[in-house]
Amino acid sequence: MNFKKVLKDALTIKFDKAFGLDIGDRSIEIIELEKVFRFSVVTYGRTELNEGIVENGKIIDQKALAEKLKKLLKEAKPKKVSTNKVIVSLPESQVFVECFPVDIKLKSSVLARAVSDKVSLSMPININKTYWDFTEKPLPDKTKKLIMFVSVPKDVANSYVKFCNSIGLEVVSLCLESLSLARTILKSSPKQSLIMDIGSGSTNLSFFDSNDKINMSVIIPVAGEEMTQVVKTVLKIERAEAESLKVKFGFKEGKDNTVRAIILPILEDILQETKQALTYYEETFKQKLEDIYLIGGSSLLPMIGETVKASLKKEVLPAVSAHNINLKSLTSGKNNFFPLFANVIGLGMLGASGEFSDLNLLKKMPKAEVNSVNKLNLFNMGYLSKVNVIRTILNNKFVLFVLIILILVIFAVLFQQAQDYGFASVSSSL
Repeated sequence: MNFKKVLKDALTIKFDKAFGLDIGDRSIEIIELEKVFRFSVVTYGRTELNEGIVENGKIIDQKALAEKLKKLLKEAKPKKVSTNKVIVSLPESQVFVECFPVDIKLKSSVLARAVSDKVSLSMPININKTYWDFTEKPLPDKTKKLIMFVSVPKDVANSYVKFCNSIGLEVVSLCLESLSLARTILKSSPKQSLIMDIGSGSTNLSFFDSNDKINMSVIIPVAGEEMTQVVKTVLKIERAEAESLKVKFGFKEGKDNTVRAIILPILEDILQETKQALTYYEETFKQKLEDIYLIGGSSLLPMIGETVKASLKKEVLPAVSAHNINLKSLTSGKNNFFPLFANVIGLGMLGASGEFSDLNLLKKMPKAEVNSVNKLNLFNMGYLSKVNVIRTILNNKFVLFVLIILILVIFAVLFQQAQDYGFASVSSSL
């Protein structure tokens, strides 16, 4: 047993933690974890969203979304969430990620200016309308270092924070889905890895080195929802039935599966772009990519893993579990729900550790836009646990100020009474 690690884990147990929240176009996932030597699930939940509530990562109907999330928080199993602090996943379809090399000698403000100039001149975004940040890591070429630039539109980030604030939640971090998935799935090895996240609205390719550091990211704007829509159109049926047929038959081979021929061209388009990205990655980084982890809601479609493996001619590993975490409540039984929760698990791991050291675009937002909830609203907090109500009250600056004044007044009264009692005792003895 590694006693040093055990001691470190024991000394870093966090009591003031945050839960993970992943808002997608078609679903919401929440999870709260705790860490005592290893991570374990405290509570979790998932609900599906109707069309028109969130589209392409943008909140369209805030009222409907609030009702869905409040209901989910009330019905989380096996118990209610114990904190109002939350780590939110940024919608990958609205996040711009670009990796590029720069001179190793560039530092601090000069480096930031160089990154800003590079992005402004050669990339398809208006940097002034985004919150952005970057990380840096060494390259084999000792004269260069790799920059990972990340940005999200200001209006998108603001809307997620304000939405959470509106129902009494305090956002402590805005995280990238790719980094969250890496935290959940990857375990350092000598291999280069690709996380292929086939979701509802997009397919996200995240390339990682042997230290689980991201080298490249590619977003393909095609995924499961397009498959559903084409089944709906070709078979002339309602969306719900089209989704059901897609989930039931997927890519199974057989005469009775009419769905496969309809959705296969869409998957082939995704795989063609994936092949191009793989070739570019291996040529640019001079590294052979070995493992591909398949994740996302669409990764649950029957025979999709075998189809991807046959096309890419590489080992494809279904991401069905996480390392250093007890997930029996999610992975036991007939169905394994891990792929649906993989992203939010990574957020929950970060929240349980209490160390928000990942790239966090919340730090780039003006204070006026961050957690601007000052009014104490116990009705909003009704869907959280009683412990959380107490925490939220204590976290409210006005209430905390009043409590401090009240304690000081009580102390002053008691002190005065003690003095009076002492004076009276002395007088009576005389």
